[in-house]
Amino acid sequence: MSLDDLLLDYNDAGASDLMFDSILGNENATLESTEQISSRSLKILAKRKMLRVAQQEKLKEIVTECPLPGEQIHVVSANKFDFWTWVPVMIDWLGVTENLYCSTWTANRQGVVDLFKIWDDGKIVGRVNFVTGLYFKRRETSVYATLVEGLLKRGGRYKAFETHAKVLLLKNEARNAWLTVEGSANLTGNPRLEQYVVTNDQSLYEFHRDWFEEALVFETKLPWGGKIEKNESHTGRST
Repeated sequence: MSLDDLLLDYNDAGASDLMFDSILGNENATLESTEQISSRSLKILAKRKMLRVAQQEKLKEIVTECPLPGEQIHVVSANKFDFWTWVPVMIDWLGVTENLYCSTWTANRQGVVDLFKIWDDGKIVGRVNFVTGLYFKRRETSVYATLVEGLLKRGGRYKAFETHAKVLLLKNEARNAWLTVEGSANLTGNPRLEQYVVTNDQSLYEFHRDWFEEALVFETKLPWGGKIEKNESHTGRST
């Protein structure tokens, strides 16, 4: 039986998810969790710019430079770019990013392929940390397999749980750049109006980074009542 056949057979939740994780070489099945992060809030003062991206214009032609420290840029787009487009644009601003955090409900193959190319080209010098909704794992199984295999091969981290947040984090401390993008779009191509806020603020960056870190070390609940112990490397033993 081919991998594609297995992917079609194991789309549902429960023990089949564990079997799918085993296909990816992760017998401890630590990639999915039923836990949820703790609620939190942050208030910051920021200088704001409002920009409208017309349908015929591309992101890099409208947002031409990195926001200054303490500055926010608000963007409304008209279906000419998706959430992933921010990553190469921001890396062009920074030269390199020391790491990348990404949260999306779902993703497409092109974004995943582009991520690994940027990483392999040395433009992401640290680790990629990726979280998605459970929908992505169970309904975009081929893209999921590509993403998880590529992340684990390169030392990245991944967790699927009940999330609908769309957040990107990049930083380059030498350039005093702590970039957060919050938006309505997923990492997919969408013919829809979407909104984004890109902020250069260390406190906001760390605010979001903290809940990413909480999510990435969730315990994994097993169907038979056991669990995988929390740990940084996402390997553990069932109890």
